[in-house]
Amino acid sequence: MKRFYLAAAVLSLISLSAFGFSEKDIISPASGTWCNQQALVLSSSNASEVYYSLTGSDPFESGFAYDGPVLIEKKGSVRVRIGVVESDGLKKEFVIDYTVMPAVFSELDEETASFAEKNLAKTPLITYRSGTEYSFPSGIRYSFEKTRVPFLKQKLKLQQNNFIGRFASFFATDGFNNYHSVILIVPEEIVAVENKYALPFSITDWNTFSFTDKKYIYQIDDEMWNFDYSERFIGRECEHVIHWQSVDFAENSTVYEYVLPAMPEVKEIINGDGIVSFKLPEDKNYTFENGGKLIFAEAFFGEETEGSFSPKIYLDGNLNGCVNVAYHLDRLAPEIPVISASGDSAFSRKTLALKIECPEDAKIFYAVSEPVYYEESKDIADDIEIAMPEDFAEYDGSDIVIESPEDKSCACKVFAYAVDAAGNTSKIVDQLYVIDELNFYVGASKENGKADGSFMNPFVSFDQVVAAINASEGVTRIHLKGDITVESGEQVIKKDCVIRGNGSKIIFMEGASLSIQNASVEIFSCTLEKQADSASLLAQVEKSAVFFNDCEIVGFYGEDGKLFEIKDSKVSFVDCGITLSASRIAVCGNITDGTLNVSGCRFTAIGQSASALKVLNSEATFDNNLFTLIGGICKGVDIAGGSISFAGDVFNAQSDGKYRNSGAVFRNGGCKVTGLNSTLANGF
Repeated sequence: MKRFYLAAAVLSLISLSAFGFSEKDIISPASGTWCNQQALVLSSSNASEVYYSLTGSDPFESGFAYDGPVLIEKKGSVRVRIGVVESDGLKKEFVIDYTVMPAVFSELDEETASFAEKNLAKTPLITYRSGTEYSFPSGIRYSFEKTRVPFLKQKLKLQQNNFIGRFASFFATDGFNNYHSVILIVPEEIVAVENKYALPFSITDWNTFSFTDKKYIYQIDDEMWNFDYSERFIGRECEHVIHWQSVDFAENSTVYEYVLPAMPEVKEIINGDGIVSFKLPEDKNYTFENGGKLIFAEAFFGEETEGSFSPKIYLDGNLNGCVNVAYHLDRLAPEIPVISASGDSAFSRKTLALKIECPEDAKIFYAVSEPVYYEESKDIADDIEIAMPEDFAEYDGSDIVIESPEDKSCACKVFAYAVDAAGNTSKIVDQLYVIDELNFYVGASKENGKADGSFMNPFVSFDQVVAAINASEGVTRIHLKGDITVESGEQVIKKDCVIRGNGSKIIFMEGASLSIQNASVEIFSCTLEKQADSASLLAQVEKSAVFFNDCEIVGFYGEDGKLFEIKDSKVSFVDCGITLSASRIAVCGNITDGTLNVSGCRFTAIGQSASALKVLNSEATFDNNLFTLIGGICKGVDIAGGSISFAGDVFNAQSDGKYRNSGAVFRNGGCKVTGLNSTLANGF
């Protein structure tokens, strides 16, 4: 067991607790696992008796009296017990368990390893002299709070005029090894105060007066002249006037006068940046032991500490006593604020209600960026550059509401920082938020409990998609992120929407179908597939407007099959492929009392009776389409009533020859057909 020997001037300034002993008075050791030996360093009041044991034994029974820092030369698991007897007789005990293990430097760069081995692993003490700089390699991070993961990396620096000598608990890491040390802060060097007046009396501890020159007699205020040269009490709560003259009391002897002011009040001035100054009154001749009326106390950046110290006070160069001064030094930035959104998500469909919290008692300031608009929220990257506003407002605790006024995806960032009572400012935190009222995404990923249709948490079923469409007040945009299967049920779309398949499939199994009613629907780059043993529709369209572009519509049926039924609607197919295979009757689709536009498409129907389309009492236009019919009886377009036009369409029939084909275009009476001479028919 070794002791640290410190200069008396430093020890006299070490901060003392003003209110009994507590855990915060244990500067070292600290519980945890460390790669350096620990020191026992306590901050104890004069009124406390402190005992300690380094073996785990009872400190009151077999411990040592604490009278200064001690090096604990132990490794492995260590238990330190501290016993305190307060001035009122109250006993307290504190137990600190920690482990010392060897440091491993092989994974560190040369500079970091050398520094850590020499300055951290071999000693628990770092000596710092005020006014100097103490630098760390880039691989070292540190903090002064055990509750904070080491994050600081700048130099240690205090002003040269820092007056307070003290110990600071210090936590550091090199990325592989953790260390706990104690920093001894050495204050400015004190220059002897010049004695301006050689007075015939002395003052000690403010209230003890001694007239020391027996060649004189003296008078205090309006007392009688006095020959008493022993110590006496003199209250310093008020000013006193002291006279003295020669002891012979001659008629013409000189009478000297000295005004002894009241004990001064030391005023604390918080300067900011972690510096606190203590000031004596300007109108009195009091000075601190540095010869000035100001002394300064400072904390390291990232440190918060409190205590008290007792600077000496001089009057005209004569020591009058000490004044106990409490201090609180705070250069520890508050924790960064936490921004949270309603629904616990950074994504919203309509509005976002945000709250900002700070785990400490600090003021919060925030700013919301100008919104940035996108067609789709998938285009918004996490690293999007959004300018931080110049002006921040103080947060009053109410909801911050963000709305998207456009029919687009809106991205914005909320910025916030905290300022504590000492003026320390946290780092600025920013959070990206997205408001997207109309874009929904769907994929085949597993249900994660957060499927809100956003790009990051897409829907996992078509039921969710349809529910979102029908609940929307605008034109919903659906984006497929992979194939999705509809197992059963009629999926009824009743509101306007746009579906972008992005090359993905929607597979409708037996008993599942799509119904579009009284809605405007656009479908792009999507495959709609139907798998069924018996006759059932893939899609039914009624009193709606539907546009297909670059789509594949496919059906595989066991017996009879029909893909779509269109009634009283306007439907367009552009650059699409429609394919149907059935063992008996295969009809790609029917349209009744509607309008049909087909351009650049290919129809393929396979079955004993194969037909592309039936058009009943409707207007239809066909332009540069390819119809392929494979089966016993092949029929291209079956028309009954209405008005039909063709332009450059090609019809191919591949028949087994057992039955007579009905023709490329089969007309029932009462219909108008134009452009047939521009078509080409093969195999009919």
